[in-house]
Amino acid sequence: MTRSRRRQVIVRGQCLPELAITVPVDSTSSVMKIINKRSVPLERKQRLSRSLLWQFQRNYFERQGIGAWSAGVVPHHITSSPFIADAYARVVFGFLRDCETAAHREDPSFPPLDLSQAIHIVELGSGPGRFAYLFLKKFLAYQRDSVLKDIPVKYVMTDFTEQNVEYWRAHAWLQPLIEAGLLDFARFDVEHDQKLKLIHSRDILSAKKLRNPLIVISNYLFDSIPQDAFFAHDGHLFETLVSLSTPQKESDPGDPEILSRVELSYDHNPVNGNYYGDAKWNRILLDYKHRLSGTAFLFPTGALQCIRNLRRLSNGRMLLLSGDRGYSSDAALLEGKGAPTMAVHGSVSMMVDYQIIGEYCRLRGGEVLHPAHRSESLNISAFLFGKTPGSFVETRQAYAETIEKFGPDDFFTLKEGIAQVVEALSLEQLIAFLRLSCWDYKRFWECLPALKKHLEDISDIQKQELHEAILKVWDSYLPIGEENDLAFQLGTLLLEINYYEEALKLLQQSVDLYGMAPGTAYNLSVCYYSLGQTEKALEYVNQALELDPEFDAAKALRVELRSAVPATALKQRRRRRASIGSRRGQYQSSVEAAEQADSANGINSPRTTRASRANITRKKKRGRHELNK
Repeated sequence: MTRSRRRQVIVRGQCLPELAITVPVDSTSSVMKIINKRSVPLERKQRLSRSLLWQFQRNYFERQGIGAWSAGVVPHHITSSPFIADAYARVVFGFLRDCETAAHREDPSFPPLDLSQAIHIVELGSGPGRFAYLFLKKFLAYQRDSVLKDIPVKYVMTDFTEQNVEYWRAHAWLQPLIEAGLLDFARFDVEHDQKLKLIHSRDILSAKKLRNPLIVISNYLFDSIPQDAFFAHDGHLFETLVSLSTPQKESDPGDPEILSRVELSYDHNPVNGNYYGDAKWNRILLDYKHRLSGTAFLFPTGALQCIRNLRRLSNGRMLLLSGDRGYSSDAALLEGKGAPTMAVHGSVSMMVDYQIIGEYCRLRGGEVLHPAHRSESLNISAFLFGKTPGSFVETRQAYAETIEKFGPDDFFTLKEGIAQVVEALSLEQLIAFLRLSCWDYKRFWECLPALKKHLEDISDIQKQELHEAILKVWDSYLPIGEENDLAFQLGTLLLEINYYEEALKLLQQSVDLYGMAPGTAYNLSVCYYSLGQTEKALEYVNQALELDPEFDAAKALRVELRSAVPATALKQRRRRRASIGSRRGQYQSSVEAAEQADSANGINSPRTTRASRANITRKKKRGRHELNK
């Protein structure tokens, strides 16, 4: 919980209510602290968009790389879920239908598609890469079954940090998309760059070379790049200047942890005349000044500069889909959403005023789609440039269906309520919820305890439905090195409902991603035993006991397996024991090296969490073993 307090600031004789500054009450708060009198100053009374905060932000992402997301520090799932990927895929598909329709009408204001060149879908700040992976799976499935199947498409993942780009390029699960020419990468700095150089194809995306409309996706980005802050009061406008301090002298300005220590305070300074060099920006600022008296607001300079550059690059034909912590109405500003409060979660973020972005796009001849209702966690807006005969009717319809009617923000709000009653849901209701989520692995984790409760009296039809749900959850997942081993849990659940062959595949995926662990080896042994492959089962139960000699369930299983394996096979195994023993030392050294690497990366590897693997629910396993003797 946090609390707000108001103070008074005197500006040229006028008594102004200062912006409400949120002050942490406990150590779990994620909001920046106001300045302490004993703190060491870093800067004083600086325009917010020019503050050191943004350089600290860049330093954080450059130092942390993919670990910012894999360690669960920087929030990303709401904008990387299969639900939002499906929604965006449908809107983009609607935009392509509009482009194709415009081409048939031979309207000179919107030239026909050039099928000799791919339509590029550029994601700004692709982060962990999950959205790109899921979007392409969803979009390509829709395109394959449509009249637009012959339109070439290429998705471009971008970031300003080289190590993130190299991580995506090396990710095994993305290789098929790269090899098919559907996925490419570019280093792109949204604050400065005006063209993209694709790494694999070596194409240059510039205004001179692009012959088709550009599609741009920006999620959880505009809230993390420079903004300015203002306060309108009684017909006057004041810029909000920021001062930064930390409790200690900072010897390393590039320290990624510095953002967690930063303290800030604000001062107001009167604005006279034009504030920006862009007349359209000043026009919007003047409108807010006269229309929203007594209101604080943020001005998204970084986002507007980015849109200005991309509009030039696209030759004025572009769809921008953007989702962020933000708002798109005066009502939100009057509620105080425009105060320059910064949330700290490894990096920092601020609310985004999509109303200002929308007004700028209209002044540039664009069309704007905002959600009609208030967004609780994620505002998703669409900005369209270029004139089509139907005024983007297909895009508008897709937006209305996937964002407005029931969109990612609505689902996120709903899942918060479902979490409160998940234990009371029937198996059919749990599977229906997973289906609604588009088989979201995070929602699976939340439902897992409730799913396990239904295994005692599950019917064959229910087993089949659960089996299909598990495979779809795995199909909607991209691993990024996080601690939780999804493959292990899905494989174990398949084992519990007697789908042994599919369980083996997922348990092997667990080994590939996290290495062998006692519980994994034991479950592999149970699968092979249940399939009648006793020798293979004995091999894996031995591995389980090598990793954990005190694993009682594995000891009992080995006794049972030895009684089932023919004597001749046991003799052959004894002959191979010397070579197996020599490999143990190699395996152990590799495990230790992996553990050291995991420790260096701050990741708790499943290799080191013996208890979590060994302490598996194994209901009915004894009966299953007896049936397979």
